[in-house]
Amino acid sequence: MTGRRGGKGGVRKAIAEAAPAAPVAAQPELSVPGMGVPGYLARRFEMRPEGLFKKGDDDKGAQWISAPFAVEAETLEDDTQGWGLLIAWHDRNGGRREEVFSRDLFSGECGELRARLARGGLVMSNAQSARQAFAEYLSYCSSPERARSVLRVGWHQVGGQLVFVLPDEIFGNPVERVVLAAVDREASPFAVAGTLQQWQETVGRLCIGNSRLVFFASCGFAGPLLSLLNQPGGGVNVVGKAQTGKSTALRVLGSVCGGSVKDGAEGFWRSWRSTGNAMEGVAAMHNDTVLCLDEMGLVDAREAGEIAYMLANGQGKGRATRQGGARAVARWRILFCSTGEVTLADKNAEAGKRTQAGQEVRLVDIPADAGAGLGLFEDLHDEDGPAELARRLSVATAVCYGTPLRAFLRHLVLRLAPSSPAYIATLREHTDATARKLLTGMPGASGQVRSVATRFAVIAVAGELATEALVTGWAAGEATGAAEVCFRAYLAQRGTIGAREDAQAVRQLRAFISEHGAARFAIWRENQKSDVDSQESYANPPAEGYPTQKRAGWRRWMGLDNGQAGWRYYLTAEGLEEALVGLAKRDARRTLLDLGYLVVPNHLAEHAQRGVIGVPMAVPGHGKVRLFRVGDSILASHEGDF
Repeated sequence: MTGRRGGKGGVRKAIAEAAPAAPVAAQPELSVPGMGVPGYLARRFEMRPEGLFKKGDDDKGAQWISAPFAVEAETLEDDTQGWGLLIAWHDRNGGRREEVFSRDLFSGECGELRARLARGGLVMSNAQSARQAFAEYLSYCSSPERARSVLRVGWHQVGGQLVFVLPDEIFGNPVERVVLAAVDREASPFAVAGTLQQWQETVGRLCIGNSRLVFFASCGFAGPLLSLLNQPGGGVNVVGKAQTGKSTALRVLGSVCGGSVKDGAEGFWRSWRSTGNAMEGVAAMHNDTVLCLDEMGLVDAREAGEIAYMLANGQGKGRATRQGGARAVARWRILFCSTGEVTLADKNAEAGKRTQAGQEVRLVDIPADAGAGLGLFEDLHDEDGPAELARRLSVATAVCYGTPLRAFLRHLVLRLAPSSPAYIATLREHTDATARKLLTGMPGASGQVRSVATRFAVIAVAGELATEALVTGWAAGEATGAAEVCFRAYLAQRGTIGAREDAQAVRQLRAFISEHGAARFAIWRENQKSDVDSQESYANPPAEGYPTQKRAGWRRWMGLDNGQAGWRYYLTAEGLEEALVGLAKRDARRTLLDLGYLVVPNHLAEHAQRGVIGVPMAVPGHGKVRLFRVGDSILASHEGDF
């Protein structure tokens, strides 16, 4: 028992003999004016080369508590104004480690704090008295040094200066020390391998002439611009059949930002196969950068739309603390890039959900096939085929990754340093000009399309800025040209430059009539002349042998606008509302009226301008009923087909 209690037993002796094998951390200065703490600590504890000891009584030896460590600074959290300690130590291999620990971890026996230190390689005694002594020591520790503690990577304002924080590097010249505090931090995805020149020669050069590769590589530089330009987050999904090269685009993007020794640039990827709650932590880890998500088909269809919204909107769920208060909500701003054989609309349909226009703006689809007969590629760079070029890039991105983003950030903070507002204003001007260029010849483009054009413009400007900084090895204009090609491909995939809700209104009305035409539209049983300019009469069709259930309106056999006999449909107000469920009712009616799929007589045109487009009509056997006449061409229309 003497070894456990601090005597000269075997446990303490063995640990003391083993401890000198590791480098010894410098003992910190522990002084807090006016509190008398140093004197107390000096009387009770001693930090030796062998570690921290608690002094014994006259008849007892000192008790070994832990291997040596140093309190390097007291930290103040940037977001919550919570205090903590920056503790440094050497792990079992002699490597230096440091981490920020919030002071609320020092209560009780410091179980969580001890667990994190142990996971980081600090050797500690597990005796009950040693655990209590360890907690006692840390509760009194202080330091005259101060550091700013930040909770996520990305941009931070420190002493009036912008700095960019990665887990292992700070870009900028802050007036005070900045450290990244993270609980349960995973291995950093922003690792580096190879040199920038090697990346340019083996990856960047092969992107030239390939719009999808240049565009996705530019996405890697666009993440840090979002906050500077005050642009919202959003995503790009490259869609196509298997073996079209989608993964190659994601590898190139990953190689710009980071990777891992085991997986190369693929180590920067994350899988769509995750819950919304888990994706919050992933998004926060990539704040102000880009998030790569592989294979959308793996995500739970019930959560796909919500995850896309959450990632783009940059905010997690609100949650309560154990005491019932509001826990801090996770926040981020990211560009997320995805691959898949399916679109977000396909995943929503799988779950029986309708895709909201806002979801499609937040995550836009680009076809993987570049249209050159080479899958994703347009230029094979002397390779025999697409597979050979994809293989060459796979090999290159396995050993060269992470250097382009860091070189870009160094250039960016240098440009920001003299006058951040002026430089940011210049970037905004370039972005606006690029967006206008993308929208050339599209005066009728909807706000949704214009929003996407701005996102593509940010990506183009980021690529051009990286080229200017001699990071990419591309010629000026390469990134802008790739963004233009991809934007046109997005529009072709979308099918319209109008608002998605407009097309959705047409599609829903046509689908409603196609599905319910015979079952829920009662026959207007009266011989009637056509109300088009024709003298021919059309007899009613034979009576049908079943009653109409849940009537949504009437159908009338008559001469149509095309001069042929056919059914004309009239919806009740309730039927029209059901057909347009999920859409803004007034806006949807206006769209259908403007496109001619809801029709009012000429003498009621003034009422129609005010949104009153239902017409009271005398229906045989029912008297006056307010009805909405459907345009005769609704079933033959291609509007809303994508």
